[in-house]
Amino acid sequence: SILISSMDMFSLRLLKRDYCPKSVVGVSFENSSINLAVGASTVLKVQVDPADAVNKQVTFKTSDPTIATVSSDGTVTGVKAGSATITVTTDDGGKTATATVTVA
Repeated sequence: SILISSMDMFSLRLLKRDYCPKSVVGVSFENSSINLAVGASTVLKVQVDPADAVNKQVTFKTSDPTIATVSSDGTVTGVKAGSATITVTTDDGGKTATATVTVA
């Protein structure tokens, strides 16, 4: 049998905290409400938590591409007047956030 001292357990906790890959626990948009003119574009900024998560990859989608399109890098372009919801989803854990885009 193996005996582990309390010091060894402390070292294992530190090792896990400092060296184990960190999973995504959340994602958010810097701005959850965006106004755009028809034909105008802006890049949506997202925050993946924790900041030192191993896989920060995200995917964007729009609820209505006839109102606003969104590219893989988060660039939103107004197509025609109206409102659309942009959803960001993390590859790690499937965490989501939404932002409303109003095109005028």
